[in-house]
Amino acid sequence: MRYKRSIKKNFSVKEQCSFSIREQELRTYRDILVKHQTLSMLCLILTQKSKWVEINNRLKSIKMKNIKIYLILAVGFLAVAGCQKDDIQTFDVNSPGVVFPGAGDAAIYKGYNSADKTYYINESFLNIPLSQETYTIDFPVKISGVAVDKDRTVKYKVIAEKTTALPSQFQITEAKIPAGQQYGYVRFVLSRDNALDNLSVKVSFELVDSDDFKVGSNEYCKGVLNWSNMLPMFPASSFYTRTYNMIILSPLTKLSTSVSYYSPIAHKAVLDALGWPVNYWPRYSNSFEDPGTGTTTILGAYYTDLYARKLQKYLDDYAAANGGKRLMHNAGDGQGIVIQARVNGAVYNPNI
Repeated sequence: MRYKRSIKKNFSVKEQCSFSIREQELRTYRDILVKHQTLSMLCLILTQKSKWVEINNRLKSIKMKNIKIYLILAVGFLAVAGCQKDDIQTFDVNSPGVVFPGAGDAAIYKGYNSADKTYYINESFLNIPLSQETYTIDFPVKISGVAVDKDRTVKYKVIAEKTTALPSQFQITEAKIPAGQQYGYVRFVLSRDNALDNLSVKVSFELVDSDDFKVGSNEYCKGVLNWSNMLPMFPASSFYTRTYNMIILSPLTKLSTSVSYYSPIAHKAVLDALGWPVNYWPRYSNSFEDPGTGTTTILGAYYTDLYARKLQKYLDDYAAANGGKRLMHNAGDGQGIVIQARVNGAVYNPNI
């Protein structure tokens, strides 16, 4: 202030008055600016508060919507759960279920084929003494309930349109679950017939409800018994059927588990071409096992082309030795069609 006063002493009164007016104007402008900044800050705060209020309201709205959604889902889940509980098929000891063995029984019962959901048994009189005119086969069945202390009857129905065996070639003598057992049988008595030296026949049948049992599942109620006087088929489960389809060319894929293109002659050709015994058939695996070593019963995918080429040579040699006549399938969907090996790059041709 002393500095300012000393400066003012060097100016006239008029000039000093002018300075005072300017100082007052500056103070006024400063006050206005301060008020303006205060108002701006206040407006900014109010604006932000308004936004936060809006955001908070929106969050509350979203939370309420989510709560409503959760409530709707919870009610729906309870309703569905209630329906599912009502749809579950249950059995009590007085009405248990009966089925053929499935994939879970493959350690002992190897006949279930998951491709067509059918249990297969393949038999032959080949190893039965010629003096024996009949051959008894017990086709396995099992229950899904508990064992009881009495024999119980199993009912079945032969599917005529899918059965090729004549009535004179078989009889079904009984079908039951013995007392105290989980597994039972449908008993077939087969009759020797020289007509089966060059062909196979089958009986297709299915389980039906009886006084003692309900059919447990549609996936495990179909059975097929094949037999002939020729080579018996290998087990119909997936690992064995893939070995066949990896070597024998057909419209099926090489990893198919179907047996629709199986024929005894093609089976025998594979055994002869590869030097496998009659009672031997390796399981397929996506690996490097070689059954030719004699140390494994698994055919690895790496060797399938090698064995298919051995089969092709066998088929070509057979044709050369028989005036160009080639081996043909004698059963299945390929009956009457030339047997072909699935070598790499081969294309199936039903008109060879």
